[in-house]
Amino acid sequence: MSYSDLISDGGMDPREREHIGYTEREEGFYPLYAPPKGSIVTQAFIQCKYCNCPIYHCMGPRYDAVCLTCYKKDPDTR
Repeated sequence: MSYSDLISDGGMDPREREHIGYTEREEGFYPLYAPPKGSIVTQAFIQCKYCNCPIYHCMGPRYDAVCLTCYKKDPDTR
């Protein structure tokens, strides 16, 4: 991981943060991590775009989030 990657992610190594799901974009899926401790975040839930289950209790809204369970499913059955 490069220095610029760490700076763009709030200066914290993603390996030290909880992996909570994925963000789905046209190019593919990108990991979604819990915020670092002490961060100021919105108090809106992040829900899965497929099953509407809550992914995380803050940092929302995020309309392109996918939970870990739906990510593991076959794309045709999501």
